[in-house]
Amino acid sequence: MAQGVGTRPRGAGRAQLHETALRLFARDGVEGTSLQSIADDMGVTKAAVYYHYRSKDDLVLGVLAPLFEELDAVITRAEAHRGRQARLDELLTGMITLIVDNHSRFAVFAGDPYVGRLVLAHHDLIQWFHRIVAAVGAESDLPARTALLIFLGGMSAPLKDPEMARLRPADQRDLLMECGRRLLQVRRR
Repeated sequence: MAQGVGTRPRGAGRAQLHETALRLFARDGVEGTSLQSIADDMGVTKAAVYYHYRSKDDLVLGVLAPLFEELDAVITRAEAHRGRQARLDELLTGMITLIVDNHSRFAVFAGDPYVGRLVLAHHDLIQWFHRIVAAVGAESDLPARTALLIFLGGMSAPLKDPEMARLRPADQRDLLMECGRRLLQVRRR
């Protein structure tokens, strides 16, 4: 059935909810943002928020879901390559693209302790890390594993720098790729 003039497409309410929640999470932190404050900001009732999510935890996980889906896809693409250099390059490219393209979403959640506890309770981050370590062949190579940890832990930090934030996303990606290649000793293909 075609949608009538003036009707919103299915899912538009959820997308607006995610957008509003993300903005308020950035401003007030996740713990400092209530479902009521999100509803008030959207100009809807709290029941309208509950229509989409049973709890704030479910909402936070819903906002994060695209990041986790893409992270899993990045790791899967890296695992599909035969050589270590190709796997590293795929991982670098995918992770940097994920962070640059989703920076506002990622930045809100990267350092939020509430989100850290929630994600640990609902996602197996250790399994993702083990998959990444295996994909790049760093299981028994402690310096390579350390470089990988430094890269994964710090890859979003440069985007918080005002000078870096002024750059176009393509330039941000290029700079992060160059630094990631140096750190992880990835040869250009």
